[in-house]
Amino acid sequence: MQKILKITRILDTSSLFGSRVSMVCLWALCLLTFGLAIALNFSYVNSKLDDFSLYCFALMALLAFSWTLKNDKHVRVDIIYAHYSDKTKVISFFFINLLFILPFCLIMVKYGLDFAIQSYKIGESSQNGKIPYYFIFKSFVVIGFVLLALQSISEILKSLVKIKQKNFAAPLDFVAQETQSLKNSLKQKVE
Repeated sequence: MQKILKITRILDTSSLFGSRVSMVCLWALCLLTFGLAIALNFSYVNSKLDDFSLYCFALMALLAFSWTLKNDKHVRVDIIYAHYSDKTKVISFFFINLLFILPFCLIMVKYGLDFAIQSYKIGESSQNGKIPYYFIFKSFVVIGFVLLALQSISEILKSLVKIKQKNFAAPLDFVAQETQSLKNSLKQKVE
């Protein structure tokens, strides 16, 4: 079990690295947006800044996917999920990662890699022709989904450990606390 948890810690580190790069891209995007707003006030249009802001936004979003999965901050239907037992949550999260998230990531990596390679071969540039090397932009898709696939593997391994140890208690975060307060209020109304 310790070896599996060590592997998950290594995989979680990749998500942490991705989130740090995503944070830098967010700050760059904020500065670019501010710069573009000022430039538009002076009727100065720079398409390179537009393209660079698109690059920053894409990289920010794609690298943040794995972090959101790691920290359980992804989108789901909490109204239904709140009524599951901890055991059901762990088992369902295991199967969701194994049957949906991981295969989807692998498909996206395969086709994203094909698009990036094709873009590299033809020397594709941005639509306005100002920024060359468009394959870099397309490779962000591959990088983002590789990180998400690694994090999905980590979550599968963590779920396996919890299932084997029969330890289904999840650490309380904001969503779990809200779920618990919702359950308590429903019990009080019934009583």
